Amino acid sequence: MPQKIFSDNATNFVGADRKLRELKEAFLAQAPELMGFAAEEGFSFGFIPPRAPHFGGLWEAAVKSAKHLIVRALGNALLTTEELSTLLAEVEAILNSRPLTPLSQDPNDGEALTPAHLLIGCPLRALPPAQVPTDPIRCCERWQLVCCLKQQFWQQWSKLHMSNEP
Repeated sequence: MPQKIFSDNATNFVGADRKLRELKEAFLAQAPELMGFAAEEGFSFGFIPPRAPHFGGLWEAAVKSAKHLIVRALGNALLTTEELSTLLAEVEAILNSRPLTPLSQDPNDGEALTPAHLLIGCPLRALPPAQVPTDPIRCCERWQLVCCLKQQFWQQWSKLHMSNEP
């Protein structure tokens, strides 16, 4: 579990911080014997200055890159709300499955720490299907279209972020 969560000053994060502190105080008032455990296992939010996304550094660069690649993959595709929501959830899974660091020193252990470990405690397995037809006529099926867009995002993202090319 993270000890400190850094984010921008978006109202949803500031509100979540306030609400979680209120819930913690109310909970500890009813169960004071948990005070020691909560003190050891708690976490706090760290906010960058308002209107200063450049303080976000790496995560803001990742957001900018992801937005650019999503727009590029979408092109002029017309998606329903559900299809766009599905595509964004798939992109989120791809981004949260990126390796951050090895989990062990054992070179035979292929497991890596990912953002998903910090979010849900285990990795996500969300690689797109190996081959989805990209022919526009065959992509008329809506699910194939979403899979095709996910595959395009994955190819561009992996090429951009997994190789050390600019």
